[in-house]
Amino acid sequence: MNFAIQKAKMVRDIPYYLTAAFMVYLFTSVPENALAAWKKAGIATNGGSAQNSKIFDDLNNVIYLITAVGGFWSLGCLIFSGMKLSAAQGGNPQARTQGIIGLVMAGVGVFVIVKAKTIAGYFAGFGA
Repeated sequence: MNFAIQKAKMVRDIPYYLTAAFMVYLFTSVPENALAAWKKAGIATNGGSAQNSKIFDDLNNVIYLITAVGGFWSLGCLIFSGMKLSAAQGGNPQARTQGIIGLVMAGVGVFVIVKAKTIAGYFAGFGA
């Protein structure tokens, strides 16, 4: 009986193992030079620099869009968490904890949004 339970748990974990194997494959098979991969895909840069290409401007616009949407979402999360914390003043410790955690997570989200260009620059710098 014990072996059957262990086998069932192993079968249930197969998707996690496959996901981990796929991620290892992705990280080990990336091209060494991002610009070479762009040229192979037919994306040409003007003047040999990725910053002079049209795709750089498009990615910049995507970052601005994500920043705007994330800013409004974070503002909504801050308001919702503040309301939850305010409503928990009557003595409900679980609601108070949820409000505090919500405020902290919204703060982390704001930090990520503020640093979005830096994070995108980090990923854009792979192989450049």
